[in-house]
Amino acid sequence: MSKRLEKGITAALKAAPHLDHWPCQHFPICGGCALQDRVYADQVAAKRQSLLGLWGEQLPASVAAEYVVMPSSEPFNYRLRMDYVCSDDRFGLRQRKRFYSVVDLQECHLIPPPLFAKVRAVYQYLRDLNVPDYNVYHNTGFLRYLVVRRNVRDEWMLTFITAEHDYLDAMAQSAQFALDEGATSVWWLHNPRHADISFGAAFGHWGAEYLSQYIAGAQLLMGPNTFFQNNPRGFEQILDYCAPFVAGATRLVDLYAGVGTIGIVLGRSIECVLAAELVEESVDLLRANVELNGVMDKTEIIGADIAELVRDFAWQAGDIAVLDPPRAGLLPPVCRRLDRHGPQRIVYISCNPITQVADVALLTQYRIVAARGFDLFGQTYHAENVVVLERVSDE
Repeated sequence: MSKRLEKGITAALKAAPHLDHWPCQHFPICGGCALQDRVYADQVAAKRQSLLGLWGEQLPASVAAEYVVMPSSEPFNYRLRMDYVCSDDRFGLRQRKRFYSVVDLQECHLIPPPLFAKVRAVYQYLRDLNVPDYNVYHNTGFLRYLVVRRNVRDEWMLTFITAEHDYLDAMAQSAQFALDEGATSVWWLHNPRHADISFGAAFGHWGAEYLSQYIAGAQLLMGPNTFFQNNPRGFEQILDYCAPFVAGATRLVDLYAGVGTIGIVLGRSIECVLAAELVEESVDLLRANVELNGVMDKTEIIGADIAELVRDFAWQAGDIAVLDPPRAGLLPPVCRRLDRHGPQRIVYISCNPITQVADVALLTQYRIVAARGFDLFGQTYHAENVVVLERVSDE
């Protein structure tokens, strides 16, 4: 989360009323939500004001005048994925501004409450089998996270993240319990490092190998370690907004392609698609998803670091690039190479407007022709932003 964005939202909300009740008993202690005591429409208005402040004069006046932040259709229960910490007999999320303190959640409204209850039941089952959890302060123990991922059909995958490979019988029993509770897939991942991440090397899985997600008529396979947009319905809003800006391309260049969602959905009416992604597991699923959706014959897949790829990339007349980088943004090397030799149009989707603003400042040969914000994470200080850039000159 960007502190600058948070400060802007906080300032914009100063004059807005506070609610005297909210859905979750753990607010405001739990760090999962920050704004449950605010009217949702006021949250969205504050995000618009903060985002406009971040862009300042970089955003042309004509674009700023039409700039809106699209609200979520689901301010609660919207998340595709939740990573619940297991520490010192507590199952939940970290306390606000206290990394080592975990709030023992009895409810959570970021995913559907019935699903939370099932995941909580799996945790209790593990503890009843004397599977020890983890101490996040001393970095000792066994069970670090339970990660749940769901699709729009309420099918779900559960992942155990552990520090060691132990308690094999209890883990197998717990996996079967999760399947009996309704899980489609259960994975066991290993993270022995002190780094606090909810990913790891696979020990194995039970049930289905992958979970399917359904976005804008496409079926996309997800694995336990692969990134996928955390608000599927909100991401469909983004794709709908981007579609007119890629219409007419002869080739869609999807950089930071992940498992292929953007290229598959936006490339339907385009003659050919190039999809580039670095992470090996995502590249494998990208290939599988392209084949699953019947677009293998028109899709070129490249597994590569984007900074290296764009160094000598052969851009073609009629190319339009869609960029959806991680939170760190494009970074200066990619920006410089695109600025020297890039396509006529770039559609830049960002989960971190701070790095997007910095990146666009380096793209001096482009001008912003359209922009829109999207509130994919209600009750938080996060916001997504899309800018459309047109090249103004070529060297």
